[in-house]
Amino acid sequence: MPQITLHAEDISCQHCAMTIRRELGAVNGVTVIDVDVPGKNVVLDYTDEDALQQARALLEEIGYPVA
Repeated sequence: MPQITLHAEDISCQHCAMTIRRELGAVNGVTVIDVDVPGKNVVLDYTDEDALQQARALLEEIGYPVA
């Protein structure tokens, strides 16, 4: 299963991490979500490119655009 690390500069606290995990947990095809608050990274395991694109779009929508 592919894995990607996305950098989101706006991650600042555990509340951010909780929000990201909750929201991305609803994306079909995203199987693992790990949020590194100090590093401002979101690590995702995903099943296909569609799931990855949905996750990227959702992160931007909820205020955590990724580089």
